[in-house]
Amino acid sequence: MKGNNGTCTVSSENKPPPTPKESEGRGHWGSKAEFILTVMGAIIGPGNVWRFPYLCYRNGGGVFFIPYTLFMITCGIPLFFLETSLGQYTSQGSVTCWRRICPLFQGMGYASHLIIAFSATSYIIIIAWAFFYLFLSFSAELPWASCGHEWNTVTVCQWSGGTGGGDVHQRAGSFVTCSTA
Repeated sequence: MKGNNGTCTVSSENKPPPTPKESEGRGHWGSKAEFILTVMGAIIGPGNVWRFPYLCYRNGGGVFFIPYTLFMITCGIPLFFLETSLGQYTSQGSVTCWRRICPLFQGMGYASHLIIAFSATSYIIIIAWAFFYLFLSFSAELPWASCGHEWNTVTVCQWSGGTGGGDVHQRAGSFVTCSTA
């Protein structure tokens, strides 16, 4: 390289040119609200929306809600703050964050990724069912409105909560139960 007075200067550092990934820089959240809404979207997922009422019903209602709330306050929220603060402090992902603290702890990062992968596969099946029934609801005859399909065995459909006749509005609160004859 040429210096200011026409002499060559050589750098003592022998660094290769930065890769495109290194020169991109690390992204930042646009605002605090953006970060909070993203984290809330990750925390409040299908499991909390669909499974929590079922767990309350199955385990005694309000009696289940008290220990659940106590556990969330004493364990869930502190562990959440630990994870987010470690991620912000180290500016790393979950595996490299724990590796930076102690190399033996990187298994905790891998375990969290494994749990996320398993829960994602179970939730994607539930979402696929929702889309399947959404698309079927646009057909002329709803498949679940009657029991007379070719894949059914010999069945008897009974409307519980009302008579067998009438229009759909009269049967809105009724359920179809199919039993073998």
